[in-house]
Amino acid sequence: MIAMVYVVYLQGGPEPRGVRTDNRVVTTTDAVPEMRVPCEGGVGLWRYADEHMTIGTGQAAVFEFVRMEEEDPQPE
Repeated sequence: MIAMVYVVYLQGGPEPRGVRTDNRVVTTTDAVPEMRVPCEGGVGLWRYADEHMTIGTGQAAVFEFVRMEEEDPQPE
């Protein structure tokens, strides 16, 4: 079985963590209208902006930053 992989570019907002932060590119196997991504200061919500951009030789869906969903928990 081959899983479809979607390439997503996170536009605006805080710097995501755990993704390739040099170009803010994320891959996902789900075609989703929005996604929550851990970032500097908590968890951010990005929503599909109904546009694509070329990255390297492929296309990436552009997701725009909406808001912070969760702040970083305070250390105990």
